[in-house]
Amino acid sequence: MSIAALSPDLVLTNATVLTVDATDTEAEAVAVWGTRIGAVGSARDIDALADGRTKKIDLKGRCVLPGLTDPHVHFADGGAAMMSRVDCRDFYSNVRSIQQIAEKITEQASKQPPGTWIVAHGSPMQNFRMPEKRFPDRRDLDAAAPDHPVAINFGAHITIANTKALELAGIDAAAPAPAGGAIEFDGNGEPTGKLVERAQFLVRSVVPKYSYEQMKEGVLFAAERCLARGITNIHDIVTNDASIRAYQELVDEGTLPIRVSILIRVIEAAIRKESLLNLGIKTGFGNDWLRIGGVKMSIDGGITGHVAKFYEPYVDDPCHEGLIRIEQDELDETVEAYHRAGHRVCIHAIGDVAMDMALLSLEKALKAHPREDHRHRVEHLGNWLVNDARMDVITRNRILPVPNIPFMHFIWESLLDCIGEKRLENSFNIRDMLKAGLQITSGSDGPAYWPLDSLRDLGTAVSRRTWTGKTVGADQAVSVRDAIRMFTVNAAYNAFEEKIKGSIEPGKLADFAVLAENPYAVAPEKIKDIPVDMTVVNGKIAFFRDGADGLEA
Repeated sequence: MSIAALSPDLVLTNATVLTVDATDTEAEAVAVWGTRIGAVGSARDIDALADGRTKKIDLKGRCVLPGLTDPHVHFADGGAAMMSRVDCRDFYSNVRSIQQIAEKITEQASKQPPGTWIVAHGSPMQNFRMPEKRFPDRRDLDAAAPDHPVAINFGAHITIANTKALELAGIDAAAPAPAGGAIEFDGNGEPTGKLVERAQFLVRSVVPKYSYEQMKEGVLFAAERCLARGITNIHDIVTNDASIRAYQELVDEGTLPIRVSILIRVIEAAIRKESLLNLGIKTGFGNDWLRIGGVKMSIDGGITGHVAKFYEPYVDDPCHEGLIRIEQDELDETVEAYHRAGHRVCIHAIGDVAMDMALLSLEKALKAHPREDHRHRVEHLGNWLVNDARMDVITRNRILPVPNIPFMHFIWESLLDCIGEKRLENSFNIRDMLKAGLQITSGSDGPAYWPLDSLRDLGTAVSRRTWTGKTVGADQAVSVRDAIRMFTVNAAYNAFEEKIKGSIEPGKLADFAVLAENPYAVAPEKIKDIPVDMTVVNGKIAFFRDGADGLEA
């Protein structure tokens, strides 16, 4: 059963080990040699392999899963922000109104010298959930901090700036909006402070940048929170060379605590889209800790900013259908170039117009240059409007949708208000996509929106329960078995890593999430609340929960 003559370095025993192998075998114990799984089996057989040098942990009946994966995050860009921004998010704080946002900003202003920047973040679509039914505007922020430039983002697609921040960014009544962005003006032709999509860059360009060391600290800060929820792998969308360098240095220093597949944004980024093509490297370049997972581009805006591009207008804004950030000709050219170069292409498409553009572009590239096992992805595809025609294109071309289950959990009611019940019929149709043979996973789009928590998302796939307790589309609920596979072996397949990750089998990397309870043994709506008592990465304990009953690290 072992892979070496020596005794194992680590044995986890007296557990329910959900291996997530091809037959969903359950075991009682697992043995690790170095960084790899060496044996899986009964407690009696595995215990017999150990000797005095083996670290043996009695899990006292706990459940062991393969390390979990979040395949769509903004980690390097968001980690430092999580450490430093004023937190005005309503999902994880008591901020429920514009007045309370203003109070938080005023409090921060009292701690900083006049003239220094205050940067805050709220939750996506928070305006729908506040009594004022709107975002704060520049005047609200002026009153809260009259002597400071202030910017607050509500998700990735909307930033509100006060007057001082707008002045520093050169935004006034005559300011033109950049292509792919929008500046909101009031009835007098003055900017309200609301900046959408690419217009946000006008303010972001004058906000002080995080130092390089802050970026590295931010990665570690965010990684610690992943490990506390059993997440050992992420697919991070990176936008600049500093993020990539930070990851490489953390690997070289031996301090990167989770495994990272980077998706390199090649449009709307500090990285020129020719860069990877000129280097000649392709998807998969790297090692077990850090590798290139593909390239990323965004066709339309975000649903949380009312700028995802639909054929029909927004229900609450009948004169607006969203916007396009990449036109079809540039999309086709970029997709074909990276497809031919051996890269996996990941395309953001939220509205149905953008979905059709993405599917058309991928199909064109695949017809012109057939390639087996490309695993091209469409980010956010599967949230809604996956009709029979789109499903046919998806399955025919073996495209991988990457939906976002947290959108259903956190902002369902807001989605109803902005795009309407009709477009949300049969939404988040995970069950249908699994039946169609698609190896579906789900990405959180965190941490700026909400914390990364794959157990939360796994549980929502089973329970279909929203943040407010409503059950949505119960007919699309998936089994616990299928939900576990979504965040383990399916996610590993999504990264071309199914041979080394995603299941607990001999020869694979020794990454585990040790749960206080078995997901099969609790009510679906309680899965998200299961504590993670221990997380193992590379055969070492990377997280141990204080107070885990009877468990010794």
